[in-house]
Amino acid sequence: MQNKSAIQLEQIRKMLKCFPEKHILVVGDLILDQYVWGNVDRISPEAPVPVVNVVRTEYRPGGAGNVAANLASLGCRVTLTGLCGDDQSGQTLQATLSRLGVAHSFIKSSRPTTVKTRVIAHHQQVVRIDQEENTTVDKNLRGKLLSAVTDSVRQFDGMIISDYAKGLLTEDLVAELIRIAQPRPVIIDPKGYHYNKYRGATALKPNFKEFCAAIRRPDLPKAQVAQYAPKLVAELNLAGLIVTLGEDGVFILDDQGTGHRLETQAREVFDVSGAGDTFIAAFCAALLVSGDWRQSGEFANLTSGLAVGKIGTATVTVQEILASFS
Repeated sequence: MQNKSAIQLEQIRKMLKCFPEKHILVVGDLILDQYVWGNVDRISPEAPVPVVNVVRTEYRPGGAGNVAANLASLGCRVTLTGLCGDDQSGQTLQATLSRLGVAHSFIKSSRPTTVKTRVIAHHQQVVRIDQEENTTVDKNLRGKLLSAVTDSVRQFDGMIISDYAKGLLTEDLVAELIRIAQPRPVIIDPKGYHYNKYRGATALKPNFKEFCAAIRRPDLPKAQVAQYAPKLVAELNLAGLIVTLGEDGVFILDDQGTGHRLETQAREVFDVSGAGDTFIAAFCAALLVSGDWRQSGEFANLTSGLAVGKIGTATVTVQEILASFS
């Protein structure tokens, strides 16, 4: 396993210059993140809970939408597709994505749009409220999405599949998405225990807990990730694997079978929600431009390190990346 030096500013500049030339398709579970910001000055007389006086409400794209928003923020061309409820939350999500410059083509459904509401006071999350339906999406709706992707896939340079286990990305749909995307790279953010449905993808990007679940070793020490990663890659016929390790950085097994351990780039951690979305967006964009797994991992590591310094699901701008070298 190789420990390499951090990515250089000149390499970053070259990547960023090329990003607008790449068009990436993001397929996955759509989530509307609602943030209710307020202040707490007292405890409720009705129950031992804080009383939050609301100051403002903000909406951001979550799930696959956050991946797409991060790609757009990096300067890539991006198109997002998935299943969206025919409701007010779905309209709000689409409007939010349009403001961020994300092209989108959604399949409308009677299922409600997934909404995650976070109440935040004094920079601390007080409570999260989820409104969602996780049952398997109807086969006809999955077929409509697959047809739409099939008709347009040739215009894209790569695909990201963002699986949040909301019932859309079934085994048959994922297998077809991987098949029709070839020979374009397909990078997947996986969920659950059954990774067979991701067979044949270019790479998976689980976090450490998800990786342990996938190999059925919940007590695995982080130091042994490099030992078990090649087996998972071989079993699933992947080109490589990326495992994010939280405060311990990132492990990458590249397409040549070489392992790389990268130290964390986070300077200050406020909120890790959505950091995986930022990482996979940055990694895919960088890999399409450079073809270098280690370099792409270092760029994604740097970018997600900036994202966790913000509250909530967040994007990172080109200016912030360049400024981080000051």
